[in-house]
Amino acid sequence: RIIYLMDYLIFKSLHIILIISWMAGLFYIPRLFVYAAEDTKRKYTSVYVEQQKRLLFFTTPLGLLGIIFGALMFAQALQLIETFWFKTKIMLVAFLVLYNGFLFYEHQRQKDLKIRSILHYKLINEVVVLILIPIIFLSVFKWQ
Repeated sequence: RIIYLMDYLIFKSLHIILIISWMAGLFYIPRLFVYAAEDTKRKYTSVYVEQQKRLLFFTTPLGLLGIIFGALMFAQALQLIETFWFKTKIMLVAFLVLYNGFLFYEHQRQKDLKIRSILHYKLINEVVVLILIPIIFLSVFKWQ
């Protein structure tokens, strides 16, 4: 029983650390899109695009590892699959994964100098907050 609890707590700790790291990237990458869009003379665009790439390729695996450790926690509590909060959280995490993929798409557009408006990128930056807030509340309160 103690080993089971320790495994769960280790998985939970790693899950939280990795997801926070992933989220930091998901918050900052759209800000780099804004900086590139603001660089109308294209003097620093290549620098912003390189930073986007590095951040995407660093934080995306952290998110995947965070999801894996979340799955390991879930494997120790399979009864959660029947709860509303868990189903909703999984759906929202799926949206985050899709959002991460969308950031790769937007990065490729900027790499090809197909840069959209500043407002577009500022709106993209808010999407992650709209997904993160309910995930936090669902995780903390574990609504049934």
